[in-house]
Amino acid sequence: MTFQIDDITWNDLSMDKVCEKINTAKSSVGQEYLVRTLKTLLLEEKELSGRAERVSCMGQHQELAARLGKIYKDLGRTKKISLYDYIFRFHEIKPAGNALHYVLGILLLLAILMVFLQPVIGIIALVVMFVINISVYFRYKAGIEGYFMCFKYIVRMIQAASRILKTELGGEEPFQELVEGLRSDVKELAPIRRGSWLLTNSVSGSLVDVIMDYIRMLFHVDIIRFNSMRKLAAEKSQTIDHLFCSLGEIETDMCISSFRDTLDHWCLPVFCKGEDHPSLKITGMYHPLTPTVVTNDLSVDRSVLLTGSNASGKSTFLKQLAINQILAQTISTCLANVYETDFCKVMSSMALADNILNGESYFIVEIRSLKRIFDEIEKKDQVPVMCFIDEVLRGTNTKERIAASSQILKQISGMNALCFAATHDIELTRLLEGYMDNYHFEEYVEGNDVRFDYKLKEGPAKTRNAIRLMKAYGFDPSITDAAEQLAGEL
Repeated sequence: MTFQIDDITWNDLSMDKVCEKINTAKSSVGQEYLVRTLKTLLLEEKELSGRAERVSCMGQHQELAARLGKIYKDLGRTKKISLYDYIFRFHEIKPAGNALHYVLGILLLLAILMVFLQPVIGIIALVVMFVINISVYFRYKAGIEGYFMCFKYIVRMIQAASRILKTELGGEEPFQELVEGLRSDVKELAPIRRGSWLLTNSVSGSLVDVIMDYIRMLFHVDIIRFNSMRKLAAEKSQTIDHLFCSLGEIETDMCISSFRDTLDHWCLPVFCKGEDHPSLKITGMYHPLTPTVVTNDLSVDRSVLLTGSNASGKSTFLKQLAINQILAQTISTCLANVYETDFCKVMSSMALADNILNGESYFIVEIRSLKRIFDEIEKKDQVPVMCFIDEVLRGTNTKERIAASSQILKQISGMNALCFAATHDIELTRLLEGYMDNYHFEEYVEGNDVRFDYKLKEGPAKTRNAIRLMKAYGFDPSITDAAEQLAGEL
């Protein structure tokens, strides 16, 4: 079982940047598979344990990892296309025969022969055929460029798999199933590999490569080969997909192993099924993207309401917890000393914005985002949802926000979910006291300076600092003093 991270959650958590930090892949297949891995939460331990074993094995065999790295570097990247987008689309190409290309090739050969029989006429004919053949070549090639690049890359994937089979990777028990899969794929895709030298050359820039480029343009040998193999590639799309996944899995394991080496500390997640509700126990957890490591501990078996002053760390904590839960269920690596959790679907509603193109206000976008979380929780698959909500219903007035958000959070907390919500509305700590545990972040004031330790503390927040921060950033005292007086009256 799996669960796909949706775009809202992915963007809320800046997962593109997290992926960049993990990504040391040298090939497109590894890079694309890593993104897919991070977007696919595993909801069962078997596949996750297998990945953890492979990553550990890769970390113990640095010389093998280096040889594999050279193979993936030679496999390289496709800069203009997403490889996986094209693998299942060969059937979309309109069937095209090779008759035109054969005729143009024959006419070119006749023109070359004519140079020796009738030099003047032959040279004119040769120039004309050069122009026609090259024009037809690029016009036809433009229509299939993405597919053509994908086809050439598939050939390189087969070559890379063949090289991997010659390494000792198959002798390592965690990789044996993957390697056997590669062996079967290479055998089944052998017809595609035959004649592949017509499609691509090396990047050495040698004289032979230059000559082959001109032969392709004049005689269309690569297009002819492509047309003849297109149908076979469409028929073998499932095998190509399996090859893609196997190669991608191996390089993703290498990326995870390298990522672990860069971390201050990390641990394997421990999954403990809660009796009637998901729970969480964490020590020494930190965020992968912050410049300094600030760790926090947490142990809860019900939802959490976070309060605290501005810039104290509430949103960052929500994000680091959500990211670590995703990493736990994707790459089996948590940025913590201890991370005990349950298998959950992870969803968030945090960094939202109004949708001008669709004419939706911030509030409409927000309630749509919250509704999708409710819809997921209400599904009958028994998999709990771990959700993260920052400033519930911030897009409306204070009175309605407190009333509605208290009911939303109360409802979620009573369902098959573990909710972590951050708010500035201290009133919610009282209204939800029997439903959510209260935690907070706080600041330290030194004169007009406000400092933060970003450490999680139990209980609701007791201080506010908006006006102090205005003072610290140089607002006119007439503004801040009047604001303090009015705040006291309110």
